[in-house]
Amino acid sequence: MRAGVWLLVGVLAGACTVRDPVAQVRDGEDASVPGEGEEDGGLPPPPPPEDWATYCQGSGPPVLVNGSGPSVCSGVLAQQAFTHAVCACEGLALSAPLRVDAFHGSQGPYTTGEKAGALGVNGDLTSDNVVDVGGAVSAGGLIRMGFSLSVGDSLHGGGALLGNGTFTVAKDAQVRGNVGVGSLTVGGRLTVPAGNTLTGTLQAAEVLRQPVEVPAPCGCAPTGALDIAGLVAHHAQENHNADIGLAPSALEGFTGSRRLELPCGRFYLDRISGEGGLTLVAQGRTALFVGGRVSLGDQLAVEVQGPGAELDLFIAGDVAVTGPLRLGSGTKLPRMRVYIAGPGTLTVEVDSALTGHLYAPQVLLRLSGNADVFGSVLVRRVEASSTALFHHDLDVLHAADACVSSSTR
Repeated sequence: MRAGVWLLVGVLAGACTVRDPVAQVRDGEDASVPGEGEEDGGLPPPPPPEDWATYCQGSGPPVLVNGSGPSVCSGVLAQQAFTHAVCACEGLALSAPLRVDAFHGSQGPYTTGEKAGALGVNGDLTSDNVVDVGGAVSAGGLIRMGFSLSVGDSLHGGGALLGNGTFTVAKDAQVRGNVGVGSLTVGGRLTVPAGNTLTGTLQAAEVLRQPVEVPAPCGCAPTGALDIAGLVAHHAQENHNADIGLAPSALEGFTGSRRLELPCGRFYLDRISGEGGLTLVAQGRTALFVGGRVSLGDQLAVEVQGPGAELDLFIAGDVAVTGPLRLGSGTKLPRMRVYIAGPGTLTVEVDSALTGHLYAPQVLLRLSGNADVFGSVLVRRVEASSTALFHHDLDVLHAADACVSSSTR
């Protein structure tokens, strides 16, 4: 069976409503299994402690416990991580068309994109096909196009700019290496270091000969503000599992299919492993931390349900799913963020959509067939066999604005 990924990742803020204070773990879609905190006979657990109740009366993105310092709002992490529609920690080599635009998820699902959305590559950017980016393009290495590159904002190249194709840049262009192109049109200034060659048909408002520095555009460091494993480790101790009767081992080694419904809160699982598939549903201001790997013999589906509901999912290990990963409902409305620390390959099946914000600096994202991405991705590398469309949800660039400073727990 082919593997696939549908990701829905959220930045929308809203008051949290606790629909169900008990973790509902079900076999498939029907049979209910009582939560760990329930008494025999189906009685509900005692009222939750004030800490959990107070947290779930708050608003804004989930607040995360940081063992090395003060608690941090997940909106701050998202604003730091998802600055580009697509960012590759290594190089990006394309043989199929790539197009990037943008929208605002707070205004509703994607319909028609606006001319924005940035593309970043820490290594080389090469393509034998059309590359059309509504925002800026930044590459730490060379940029080589065999057909055409259209940039709606500025261009930053840490190496040479090469190719027989047509290059069009709406604003300024900075190139650290030689320029050897079929044609290059720059709406603003073209800056190239002295001594580097300029060949081809060139048109620019001004040409400057001065040094050019292009820092790596994608933040792929394994530690720091986006220390996924560290955040997961802290929440192995600091969580609301006891408040809803959720055992850390609740999804280890299961058979058949399972469905886990989570209310508002911060929850921890040691790992997720099973012979069948899993449907995970977030119903509030929810964060889930997985200490190990996710390994399933069938699909993994993640949904966000209810007004104001959103999910931050942190996985310290890798993700190995035999069936599709359907993280999201295909609404084209990002309400979840996914962070994966481990390595691996995530594959988007033919004619499927990846909806959301994915941070996985050690993961190869493989797009099979025409693929739409609604949100943003930061991954090790992207491979696409057919047209890849990236629609950047620009709201994530201001995700920290939705954080509520008084929500510390």
